[in-house]
Amino acid sequence: MSFLRRIFGGKDDLAPAGTVRLDVDQRKAQLVELERVLDKLVEVMKANDRRMSNPGWRERMAEYRRLSGESYRLRAGSFTREQILDLAFEIRPVFTGELPDDVRVVEPLQVQLLAAATALQDVLPGERPDS
Repeated sequence: MSFLRRIFGGKDDLAPAGTVRLDVDQRKAQLVELERVLDKLVEVMKANDRRMSNPGWRERMAEYRRLSGESYRLRAGSFTREQILDLAFEIRPVFTGELPDDVRVVEPLQVQLLAAATALQDVLPGERPDS
């Protein structure tokens, strides 16, 4: 592909972007919030007796437990922006679209979960690219 860039005079758009120096304290606080919401969501999902027989429901709970553990693991050690983004992009809602009546109780937590994942994706004001 580089020969095409030379022919057409294009820039190297595939060059990796500079790394971002993370605001570690703020990111750890975000990871704590994500972990809190995931744990609370699992707790509320587990209390829904009507859905517990559904294998998809149990699998989503297991996924949220795993993601909570990953959030804990990241904040307990050192982490990169890429690791945070990987975690954030794994977050999925319990349901997309209109929630069935028997699971409306998860709606506020689902909103919080998606907001926490979005916050992890954003570059914070205190973060700047390394030169």
